[in-house]
Amino acid sequence: MTSSADYKPSFDVTCAVPRTGRTLDNFLRKLKSLDVNTEEIDQILKVLSESKHRSTPDLKEALSFLQEISGKAPPCFSISVDRKRKLRPYRLGFLGYEWQIGKTKIRVEGEEPHNGSSLIKLDEVDFTVVGLDELLSMTQHYLGDPTHVTKWGMYNYQLEKPTSIRVAGSAMLTSYNKLIGDEVQDMVGFFLISKKGLSRRSPIDFETLSRHGRHVFVKGRYSGIVMAAYPQLRVEPVEDVEDAVMNGEKGSVGLEIVQSGNTLKSKDLLLHGEPLFLSESLYVVDYDRFQQNPALRKFVETLNPIGYFEDERLENFSRWYYALEQNLGDSWVQRPSVDELFCKTGDIDSGLRPYRLRTRNWKPDDAYLREEAIALAQSSRQKVLNYYDKLHQLDSIIKIA
Repeated sequence: MTSSADYKPSFDVTCAVPRTGRTLDNFLRKLKSLDVNTEEIDQILKVLSESKHRSTPDLKEALSFLQEISGKAPPCFSISVDRKRKLRPYRLGFLGYEWQIGKTKIRVEGEEPHNGSSLIKLDEVDFTVVGLDELLSMTQHYLGDPTHVTKWGMYNYQLEKPTSIRVAGSAMLTSYNKLIGDEVQDMVGFFLISKKGLSRRSPIDFETLSRHGRHVFVKGRYSGIVMAAYPQLRVEPVEDVEDAVMNGEKGSVGLEIVQSGNTLKSKDLLLHGEPLFLSESLYVVDYDRFQQNPALRKFVETLNPIGYFEDERLENFSRWYYALEQNLGDSWVQRPSVDELFCKTGDIDSGLRPYRLRTRNWKPDDAYLREEAIALAQSSRQKVLNYYDKLHQLDSIIKIA
């Protein structure tokens, strides 16, 4: 009898993705550009879209839906508990599927979003698609000072404890934004929010709230990040930050992940200042496996992770900022300038400098070409501002026409 250990896997590379949600949808759409079967992808996306409305506390009903779609799409789904919802319903989600991309066969596996970085930590997956928010919540103990990682371009530089977890670059996942009529990258900020109509003698910002030991609502999985950054804050973990702020006592403040601002706008809430950190979908790779596995190296190159300072991303950052600004208007209080939000001068010293996949450990060197890297970072700020100004000019022309 042949043991399972004698068999070779049918795939060359493993990838963990969220089993539901926008990151999964956008990643599957991106696979279309890599010459996979687009009909299969469309079938999977259609089922995933329907699954959100078919989630249910009734397990039999959920299993019936799984049976119902068995002939409508590739066999790649399973039922799991949606723990982000109050009723913890059963929901159909992506389990796993294999695709041939060039000479590499990749196994894509659905997981809880925060499990991606954990699986790399446990040496159980080659790479994952995950946001900096989830990466920080699961791996901040590897960092010398988590408060210095406000953008993903600083993560590798700030690693101090031994780990093979590395950010290769941005996945550049986008979706259509109705407000500006264009694709916008899935960038988000972890912002302070509050009710409107409250008179205040002092501004709502992290330093002021921390100095006075103020009460702040935070989603439970992010409470560790917030407490590490501002230990004096009185953090209260809640399931829904917006509702907690709406229903809280006068002067209630929350910290929430904001992408487009639509939810805040619908609830008439304010957004304050700059975020605790910025996030977007990233390719996070097991660096040890990357060095040892030629198939993984080749596939990561095929994915083409985009660096923090590459022109394509600079334009996307400006577009995301512009869309959020246009949507919220004056409801974004003490709004930072687009170039300052993109990169502060102090960020450069904290490691926000360019690096390539050929760079050792994928982090900028403090000596080699340091001045050139700093100059590039500074010039990128101006490019972001230029892209932003062009969006405003185009908007003005459209309004006149």
